[in-house]
Amino acid sequence: MANTQALKRRIRSVGNTQQITKAMELVAATKMRRVQDAASKAHTYADAAMTALGRLSANVEIKYNPFFRPVGDNKLYIIFNSDRGLAGAYNANIFNAAATAFAADKKSGTRPSVITYGRKGARYFARGTNIELLGEYENIADIPDINIFAPVIETITDAVMAGKFGAIDLIYTESLSTLSQRVRTLNLVPIKPPEEVADAKGPAEIVYELEPNAEVVLDSAIKLYLQASLWRARIEAAAAEHAMRMISMNNANRNAGDLIDGLTLELNATRQAAITQEMAEIISAAEAIA
Repeated sequence: MANTQALKRRIRSVGNTQQITKAMELVAATKMRRVQDAASKAHTYADAAMTALGRLSANVEIKYNPFFRPVGDNKLYIIFNSDRGLAGAYNANIFNAAATAFAADKKSGTRPSVITYGRKGARYFARGTNIELLGEYENIADIPDINIFAPVIETITDAVMAGKFGAIDLIYTESLSTLSQRVRTLNLVPIKPPEEVADAKGPAEIVYELEPNAEVVLDSAIKLYLQASLWRARIEAAAAEHAMRMISMNNANRNAGDLIDGLTLELNATRQAAITQEMAEIISAAEAIA
């Protein structure tokens, strides 16, 4: 009977875990649907900001701006990961992509600097060697206020203008569909305007009159571009995280169900063996008495 009681306790324990994973799956699914709607809008917003900047890039004086032609030797990575686990390979995929990029930088003699959004990334990159962790941010909302990126944008602007970084990349997970996600590395600086905008009309064919002056307009456009890119990356990353957590919890839920089925069969077999043993003992005792 002791073995039977142990099996009952284990079935009850797995059942409790299954209830938790089911609840987490439903929560992740609800959050995912909400963030996916925002991700579509963020994509449109970021494309519009890039298009506006692309039209400005046709001006000759703008092409020599440090954001279009940075002169630094080092490289900055802005990496979006999660604050919590239980999302399958979500963080592992991001860290592998970052490690691959760092390895390429090492070969070229470039030291990478990192700004990370997410507690998991902050802990991971803090242990890395030959990596400068410039900033770490935690508990960022799935759909954040766009002004929350102001400190990072200020860091980027100061570093680019000072000639510290020759390139800035975004690394985040893009949600292609509910069941498909991929890690994306997006080149943020140097700014490369969309080809369809840059090639639509040459500098000689179009002239923009910028008020109050080109520098002020360009600064505003670059700030808008950086805000839109970071905002889009955060929302896309959140959508992918919730999708992967939903899938992970669904798999855990199914595995728990399979485990309960197996334990139930084992419990029934154990009970049957105990009953058979008792019957055999009774029969043997009856025959001995007779």
